[in-house]
Amino acid sequence: MATKNFFDLPGVQAIYKSPDYEKDSEIGYEDMFQEIVAYYVNLNRRRRKITQKQIAEALHISQPGVCQMLKRPATISKLWRLSVAMGGKLEVNIRFGDKVYSLLNEPLPGSEEE
Repeated sequence: MATKNFFDLPGVQAIYKSPDYEKDSEIGYEDMFQEIVAYYVNLNRRRRKITQKQIAEALHISQPGVCQMLKRPATISKLWRLSVAMGGKLEVNIRFGDKVYSLLNEPLPGSEEE
């Protein structure tokens, strides 16, 4: 099954192209994005058969704390912690045409890896 980028979905593109995007985004799009991210984080957690208790133990926090994280996980910090606790790696990329740049793993300007 081919995966789709959430931001390429027609409904999401329509939101961004709306002339009222700035005003509407204050009203509720942020909540919608939070719910969608939470859905996919939880979907992948269940697919891997990882319990909230296992994540809590890996993060050294309570299970109710994990439950709260999973309800609104859409910060880089929370997504990174959840990814690592589930045995994964968080990758955040930005695409310009055919070029893809990693936002979390790019070498710093002036470093030898640049």
